[in-house]
Amino acid sequence: MRFAHIYVEERAFGYPLTEKILAKIPDAHVIKIKHYKDVFDRKRQDAPLQKEHQALIIAVRDGSRIFKGAPVCQSFGNKNFYYASSMMNCPFDCEYCYLKGMYPSSNMVVFVNLEDYRADVEEKLREGPMYVCASYDTDLLAMNSLTGHADFWKETALDHEDLLVELRTKAAVDVKDNIPNVIYAFTLSPEEVVTDLECYTAPVSARISAAAKAIEAGAKVRLCFDPIIKIAGWKEAYEKLIGEASSRIDFGKLTDVSVGTFRISGDYLNKMRRAYPGSKTAWYPYVIKDGVAQYEPETDKEMQAFVCGLLEKHIGREKIFTWN
Repeated sequence: MRFAHIYVEERAFGYPLTEKILAKIPDAHVIKIKHYKDVFDRKRQDAPLQKEHQALIIAVRDGSRIFKGAPVCQSFGNKNFYYASSMMNCPFDCEYCYLKGMYPSSNMVVFVNLEDYRADVEEKLREGPMYVCASYDTDLLAMNSLTGHADFWKETALDHEDLLVELRTKAAVDVKDNIPNVIYAFTLSPEEVVTDLECYTAPVSARISAAAKAIEAGAKVRLCFDPIIKIAGWKEAYEKLIGEASSRIDFGKLTDVSVGTFRISGDYLNKMRRAYPGSKTAWYPYVIKDGVAQYEPETDKEMQAFVCGLLEKHIGREKIFTWN
């Protein structure tokens, strides 16, 4: 990915990762700043326009870096469930993404003090084994050639056998390692959803191929049919998707499968509607339950049951995790 403008915190210049990133984008205009929030959190930003001319912000993350897993996310049966935020925002532009309501900016932030993240992980590991979703607020695998963040989390997992790391992606990454406590989670969506709502992501056929190759390499692979989007002809679309995936991927070797309908914090949805008034996804008449915007209960139940039914033809129900 190319960035025409890169903002760098003054103190971030002292980190080796900063120099590595800048060396990979030598033609970018580098702008020194005091703090990343001076750019990222400023008022009256045009997030849709920023996405077309995305800038990179290199910064140092203070305070909290590892967070307890949110209720709208799946823990996959893990007791100590956390997510990490070593980057903010994504190179892709999915219309339904909750980040559009979470952040005031479309610019990307890369934090370079990764050893502090390692120290945070080691401190929490004293309480027992932990499961960390490292790629919720971005796509670390898609950005890895520039930032090396996915490599950092893999190396951290290698050093701590009681740490389980999930790296979720919509890219067609070439996985060649088989670290036993790293899960590669490929989000799969019908081609109609990819074309209309998942801008810049890899074609779903390429993601399926990447997942199949990762399994062949001995890696742990999770397939994520999440979020399920209510498009016209959604039953036929998901039936076709799962049919293609099952014909090319050995479901018997999958770690597990994730299923969940679209949901988003009610507060994030309101912010998304203000920032993206033309979004078809944002303006669906969702039901708000416990602060979460979601499809009507019967619709939600029907969609999850239908997709789970299709998957049960290829994988045991005990390996299908759903969001409720």
